[in-house]
Amino acid sequence: MKICSSVLAISVIYAGAFPSAAPVFISWIVQPRPLASKRHYHCRGTMTAKHDIVVDDFCLRQFSQEENYSKIRLPPSEFEEQVNAYYQANPTLVDGYAPFCKHIFMPNFAGLRSGTSPITSENVHLLRSVYEARKEKELPVLIRYFPKEEVALKPAAFLDIILYSREQIQKENEDMANLVKEQNHSPWGIVSVKPQDVDYELPMQPITMLRNALGRGYGGSGVALDQTQYLASVDFWSCHAIIR
Repeated sequence: MKICSSVLAISVIYAGAFPSAAPVFISWIVQPRPLASKRHYHCRGTMTAKHDIVVDDFCLRQFSQEENYSKIRLPPSEFEEQVNAYYQANPTLVDGYAPFCKHIFMPNFAGLRSGTSPITSENVHLLRSVYEARKEKELPVLIRYFPKEEVALKPAAFLDIILYSREQIQKENEDMANLVKEQNHSPWGIVSVKPQDVDYELPMQPITMLRNALGRGYGGSGVALDQTQYLASVDFWSCHAIIR
């Protein structure tokens, strides 16, 4: 089994800013490709609800699952307050992989540990795989990971706050026949929080791109597969794995 170097192979330093606070093993030779440059979207909140940004139900699993290596140990309401305070002071959203997706890159005020580790010759034997669905109605997919008991990483420097528009969240809930307890009118919902050591978007995992292309009825977003972005994702995830 070859390990990452010039040839790709198988397959987030706490800087708190607030005082309170795949799957299939394939060896594939691919030349590294540059990731897309950052794009910015500037706006100030119009506050159509209590907050411009709220924690979406889909993200609540990151607050409740004990097995989550980067479990968020703040109440969702407090986490939400911190994100909105940062956004009001720094009203910039970074474009994501689709028009309905935006990012906020902010200091890791929650002390979350990095959720990704490079694959090296010293740790490759620790890799595990499992079929997993992120929520009940999704199709399980094969993922690979490092067991959290086998790694020791410091808190990440940044949080990648991934936002979906209210319209997109409503579409996905409708297509998955999800029961929505309370209608929310905030323009943005936090669907995922990724602790990492860089203030830009890391490549989406290849299997996530494929799920998205399957459509909203299968737990994806309905965004078609982009071959260039997919191959850039393979470049990165051939040499990295999540921690869980």
